[in-house]
Amino acid sequence: MLNMGRAGSMDTVRKELENIVGEKYVITPDKPEYWSYTFGDATMYRSRPDIVVYPGSAEEIQQVIKLAGKYSVPVITGAGLTGLSGGAIALGGILMNVTRMRSILDIDPISKTVVTQPGISCLALNNKLAEYGMVLPVAPASNAQSTIGANIAESSGGTWGMSKGTFKNYLLALKVVDGEGNLFTTGYRCAKASVGPDLTSLMIGSEGIFGVLTELTFRLDFIPEAIWTVRCSFADETVLQKIHEVVARERINLYSFEYMDEKMMGCFGKENMLLLFQTAGSQHDARELADRLVTILKVLNPIELKYTSDPKEADVLYAERNSCLGALAKADKNKPVIVQFDPVLPLHKFAEGTCKMRELAALYGLDIIIYGHAGDGNLHPSFIIADDIESKKKAAKVVREFDAWVESIGGCYAGEHAVGFFLGRSRDVLSPTTAGYVRAMKKAFDPKGILNPGKVVNVSEPSLEIAPVLPEYRDIARLCILCAKCHLCKNDSPKFKEEPFEHNTIRGRIALIDAATRGKVPFAIIKPFIEEMAPWTVNMNCPTYMKDEIGNLIGASVNAAKEEIKAKVVPL
Repeated sequence: MLNMGRAGSMDTVRKELENIVGEKYVITPDKPEYWSYTFGDATMYRSRPDIVVYPGSAEEIQQVIKLAGKYSVPVITGAGLTGLSGGAIALGGILMNVTRMRSILDIDPISKTVVTQPGISCLALNNKLAEYGMVLPVAPASNAQSTIGANIAESSGGTWGMSKGTFKNYLLALKVVDGEGNLFTTGYRCAKASVGPDLTSLMIGSEGIFGVLTELTFRLDFIPEAIWTVRCSFADETVLQKIHEVVARERINLYSFEYMDEKMMGCFGKENMLLLFQTAGSQHDARELADRLVTILKVLNPIELKYTSDPKEADVLYAERNSCLGALAKADKNKPVIVQFDPVLPLHKFAEGTCKMRELAALYGLDIIIYGHAGDGNLHPSFIIADDIESKKKAAKVVREFDAWVESIGGCYAGEHAVGFFLGRSRDVLSPTTAGYVRAMKKAFDPKGILNPGKVVNVSEPSLEIAPVLPEYRDIARLCILCAKCHLCKNDSPKFKEEPFEHNTIRGRIALIDAATRGKVPFAIIKPFIEEMAPWTVNMNCPTYMKDEIGNLIGASVNAAKEEIKAKVVPL
């Protein structure tokens, strides 16, 4: 918990934060909505911040960090909270959420650049850029929910990674607040700059341990004249390696190449593994590449083969891919916990890598589902496990074992989900020759060590233990855990669109209910939050069993609140 030192008290920190950002934007454990921030991101860990704060400007971020330094309080920066490595998990300290800062500051269609704040989503940014015929061509599956600042801090990628790279390939400059509250600028809004070491690149993937991003400048591409989407399925996975080899031999430049194994497709009620391809360019070139690809695929005897250049039809062909993370929760209702890792396989070892994943899973008796970016070798194998400590530890052991194997064959253990402290992974263990340099840079940018401590280097993995469920609320808790925390439902909340608080999301409200089942907050206190949520869930974007059970969850929670009111439960 919070280490206040000699200089003050928790109440002092709260009051000073309220003076900086306003009382509305400071959330402490005495407020029921606080418990919306304790679920963690989409990992096995729970978050336990002492205070949640929502700054609205770079100046306010500077003041928050200076205050934190004054009292030796950790600052963990978050935004969309859709991460998969625990990067925004807070084990005490201040969880500083920057989603209020979501403005586009400038678009230059001549130099093809954009300047934006960190709290905007990639989708929202690209929707605006489309008015100028331009695009930031990186497409995380979470592009409607994750934020652009976090995408840089986590070194995120996406479905176009094989052709366009990741966000780092388009980043030109940043404004950053360091661990002492100083604001500095990296880079230039220019295609070229030869002015010494590249501090912009240094911030990519730094996960907030060096500084807090307050402004980002990107170069852009023109939107391709045409994009062809090809969907096909096969009964035999050996075609994957063949496709990689023949596409390279025939020099077919793909825009994207995605893969979902048959178990992943089973979560959508479908059979056989699925492959998705895209080609892009001029009307002629995109079509010519698609035709050549389809000719190759036909020789391999696909079960299904469809292709189109119509954007609406393409969305239909691509529908499952954008919901994979949440849909994993439908694999087994009795195994609601998803442990996903993020290796990158050398393409000539692609088939060997997928076999190794399944071999390890079978050896330890774990269920595994594999999907991801086949085009660049970055897959997202996911263990589907029961909600108990033994299963979680077993999954962690296998992930670390595979991480070591993939590094040994020339791959990488994290392609786009970053390091955080996920399952104890650390540069100290897997990249010991560079860990010392990163630690030294951390000290240079953050001499007091307050920025996101325990992540990336000197990793301090939190306990997997969580507060037990009260016996009378076990049935409600079983419904809560059906939520995969994928956050696809985030934009179903009109209140979140008005003000991007986590407690204004469906997922945040489910976290409130989960906390109530563990005795952290009375149902009677959160009853208004539950009832307000009900209309948001009518057509919620949810690929999990939660969509079928949300009405039961709301009903049971409201009844629990009524029983507490009847019993005159004393509010916290």
